[in-house]
Amino acid sequence: MRLKEIFDFDTCMITLGLATLVVQWRWQETDASEKSLVPENLKIAGQVIEQPVAPEWEITFPEGSPYQRLQTPAGLRYNPFLEVRNISIGFAGNYNWADKERALDALLAQHAGKDYLFVLQQQVANEMLRRELFFHYYQDPTDENMLEGIAFYTELLIEARSEDTKLLYMCLRVLQNHWPKEKKARVAGLTLERVAERNKASAPDTTTAPGYYRQVYARELARVGGVNPLLANHSQSLAVSR
Repeated sequence: MRLKEIFDFDTCMITLGLATLVVQWRWQETDASEKSLVPENLKIAGQVIEQPVAPEWEITFPEGSPYQRLQTPAGLRYNPFLEVRNISIGFAGNYNWADKERALDALLAQHAGKDYLFVLQQQVANEMLRRELFFHYYQDPTDENMLEGIAFYTELLIEARSEDTKLLYMCLRVLQNHWPKEKKARVAGLTLERVAERNKASAPDTTTAPGYYRQVYARELARVGGVNPLLANHSQSLAVSR
C-alpha cells in the first residue's frame, strides 16, 4: 500500500512537471511571437502587421486621396504606413533618439518620390517632435541641436502640406527666437492659406474636437507667426458662413 502511495505521488509530480514545462513553453512561444512584432530592421517593419489602422496623429490628406484610411498602396505587399509605429516600438526604451531618427530617415529615403510620401513625412515629423524633440527641448531650451531638429521637422510638415495648426503652432513657439520673423511668417501664412482653401472646397469640420481646435490654433498660429490675423479669421468665417 505504501509503495502504491509513493508511486501515485511520483506520477502526480511527474505529470505536474510536464504540465509546467508545457505552460513555460507556451509562454516562451507567446513571447517570441510578440517580439516578432518589433522590427529588427526596416525590411521587417512593414511585413509584421498588414492591416491598416487609424492614424495615430492628425494627418492632412488632399481631397479624394486614396490613402485616407491608410490603405496599403497598390503594388506593395506590405503597408508602409505601419512602419513608423513599428520603428517606434523597436526603439522603445532606447534613449539615444538619434538611432530612431536614422531609421526614420532611411524609411523616408526608401519611399522617396512615391505619391504617398507626404503621409510618411507627417508620421515621421509627429513621431520625432511629440515623442523625442519637444521632451528634450523642454529639459534644456538652450540646446541648439534640439532647435535645429525641431526646425527640420517643421519644414518637413510644410513640405507635406500639413494643416495641423496645433502642431505647427507648438513648433513656432519653440522657434520664436531661433527663426527670423520672415521664416515664421512664411510657415504660418502657408498653413493658414491651406486651411482657408480647404474650407472653401468643402464644409469645414466644426463639430468634432479636432476640428474645433484646428480653428482655435489657427488664431494662435497667426499670432505667433506674426502674420495678418485676418488669414485665421477668414478660415473661421468660412466655417461660420456654412
